[in-house]
Amino acid sequence: MTWSVMERRLQPYFSPRWLESWWVRRLRRTFKTVSEELDTHPKRLFIDVSVISKNDAGTGIQRIVRTVASYLLANPAPGWEFYAVGATRKRGYHSIAWPSDGTAIAASPIEGRPGDVFLGLDFALDSVRIHRNQLVDFKRHGGQLWFMMHDLLPIQYPEWFSDKNVVRFRKWLKILAALADGFYCNSSHTEGELRQELVQRYGLSSEFRTHVLPMGCELTGGRSSAGLPVGFSQFLQQLARSATVLIVGTLEPRKGHVDVLSAFDTLWHKGLDYNLVIVGRPGWKTEALQQTLRDHKQCGEHLFWLECASDEALARLYSTCNGVIVASLAEGFGLPLIESLGHGKPVLARDIPVFRLHEDKGVRYFPAKCRPPDLAHIIDSWVKDIQEIKQKFPNDLPTWADTARSIVALLPA
Repeated sequence: MTWSVMERRLQPYFSPRWLESWWVRRLRRTFKTVSEELDTHPKRLFIDVSVISKNDAGTGIQRIVRTVASYLLANPAPGWEFYAVGATRKRGYHSIAWPSDGTAIAASPIEGRPGDVFLGLDFALDSVRIHRNQLVDFKRHGGQLWFMMHDLLPIQYPEWFSDKNVVRFRKWLKILAALADGFYCNSSHTEGELRQELVQRYGLSSEFRTHVLPMGCELTGGRSSAGLPVGFSQFLQQLARSATVLIVGTLEPRKGHVDVLSAFDTLWHKGLDYNLVIVGRPGWKTEALQQTLRDHKQCGEHLFWLECASDEALARLYSTCNGVIVASLAEGFGLPLIESLGHGKPVLARDIPVFRLHEDKGVRYFPAKCRPPDLAHIIDSWVKDIQEIKQKFPNDLPTWADTARSIVALLPA
């Protein structure tokens, strides 16, 4: 038995909820209000890009981090200085040269002063835990700590994640509960679940602020990329010969790929020549699905799995496809859904609460618990409808500039 498994199973005995709650509330009580000294120094926003500066895998979260951080750094608010910061296991948070190469540009670690803000934009589970004391000092010197919250899935559905990541997430959330002045949330759904979790797990209700950000819909191509792969134009021409449905997202148990693939197996068995294009890196606990995709008899004919697509390639796929299916069993937001709408594409989504937030934008839904034959019928009907009916989509969707400006609007005056 690995240590991560043992730690997770023994956690209730070593650190029961009452003890975690006591630790969080005790640490919060140690912070005293620091009077802001009048000086000529501009306020500073330190934007954490610890993970993405070392490894930009192009996931949905990383697309958000990359785009928002890039916009903030290029558009600092009047009276403020904005810095990209990162941390490693051996070195605390310090200013780095990002998005160029991520190397350190300051010898000493960052220190807070009244009015400064640390923005935990990146999903940096380990950095926050390892350098907790640095963040405590930042706060005690008058700085504020705000963190981006994408979802709480690892503690809500631990069976979908590795034991190690469940433990890492739980430790990260406990530190945020003890230190955060506020949270930026990607949806009102995430905001509600976060507040409920902090009350139930740590007894916190009014010790922090939350704010829901408008999430952008455009693909910016901000990540360095080799562009389109060789033969991609011919591939798009091949797709254009038949109705094409797109799925975007890392292969994970919760993403619903198995349900959609089973439904398409039914459609292909009936002789329908629909294309199914899956864009997403291999994830955890999906080895069987990965092998099925590679060995499938429709692979290369009507089934295509693109394991590593650049932003440019994904944008072309959004433009080429007839519609997008978002089949996740649970999400904090669901970036591919809003990206699809931003490209003017019809969306068929699983009927879960977070996706219902977009009901007014023309999204179609299939039942949360839907058997593959029933889903096949729904997909067939949906594809025929979108081929015959020219649906109008909203053109006033938020942009990533709106996301960044909303972050700036909450900075202390």
